[in-house]
Amino acid sequence: MTTRASEIYDQLKTLRFQLEQLGNEGRVVMARDGMNADHPDSAAAVTKALAGLDQAIDATCWMETLATVNGTYPELKD
Repeated sequence: MTTRASEIYDQLKTLRFQLEQLGNEGRVVMARDGMNADHPDSAAAVTKALAGLDQAIDATCWMETLATVNGTYPELKD
């Protein structure tokens, strides 16, 4: 598990790249049951998800993580 904000930032960039690839390849499909009333169109859903990831990437870009009192960065617990 990550312990630094910079690692989360890097993971968000990787996730965005991967989702964009899947979308560009037409490999994202949406559930067609009654539970999915909000996002029936996969292209629109991918666009919306990418926009959300862009916001998260933007927000975490300059974040720093403080070390603990003893100077370490312990693993975060689930």
